[in-house]
Amino acid sequence: MSKPTLLLIDDEERILRSLRMLFFVGYNVRMTIDPYEAIRILREERVHVIVSDQRMPVMQGSELLRIARETSPATMRILLTGYSDLDASIASVNEGEVFRYLMKPWNGDEVKKVVAEAASIAEASFAVRTHSDMAVELTGAKPRVLIMDHDESTAITVHETLGDRCDIIWASDAQHAMEELAKQDISVVVSDLMLGATNVGYILKTIKQLNPQTQCIVVTSFSDTSRLIELINQAQITRFLPKPVSKGILARNLESMLERFHIVRAQPVLQKRQAVAPISDPQEQVQAGNFLGMLGRLRARINA
Repeated sequence: MSKPTLLLIDDEERILRSLRMLFFVGYNVRMTIDPYEAIRILREERVHVIVSDQRMPVMQGSELLRIARETSPATMRILLTGYSDLDASIASVNEGEVFRYLMKPWNGDEVKKVVAEAASIAEASFAVRTHSDMAVELTGAKPRVLIMDHDESTAITVHETLGDRCDIIWASDAQHAMEELAKQDISVVVSDLMLGATNVGYILKTIKQLNPQTQCIVVTSFSDTSRLIELINQAQITRFLPKPVSKGILARNLESMLERFHIVRAQPVLQKRQAVAPISDPQEQVQAGNFLGMLGRLRARINA
């Protein structure tokens, strides 16, 4: 069996050498300081995992990963950076659609574990058709879209964009949202991070653990970079749109996420690309456990 190919990009050669030592065994390691060389490799070779630095003089890592997504959709994308940069974090979600966002200095065991998981997922992904070359047959029940937001304008845009094709539920408080989540699976979630005094990050993380095919759009004025990185890794949010967001931008992203939901539903193997890291915050672990217990009770009552 051939080794998976790992492509490493960083403008510091010492960083590349250090990373290569982690993967000397078990991988075909390609590395370069030149993002354009990385793009050439992606076009000419089957690359299972690309790991890129963010701040490079020629091209930002998030831009490189955007090109990687378009050039080789099955390749798993990881951003490894020493900077908690909000703009980079947002770009890594919206443009690069990264699998993980990892910080320097890295933990060797963590990086090896993440890359191994990504390589396994990529191997399965290469075996199926992706969004660029498959037609999706729309069958079955209507997709369900859950809006978790106090802002009525968000709900109005969702209804105007998807109302004839989806069942749409607007929940302006956390309790209502959890009750709706108990009824049946949700296809697309459009959520602020705060519902009143409740930070609903743990709900988004739990949703993704339960249903990897659910696509999550966060629309918020919340701008904590560390929390966003957690949401990338632990909730696999697929879009992060800072408020105020225009109706046109939200509508385009809704269309994109609905299309992605249909693709992932049609190709269950692709659900693995949305695999999440465990919840790390102790308080959120407790909240998620309570949430799961409540979901179980509500579903038992509904099905009784």
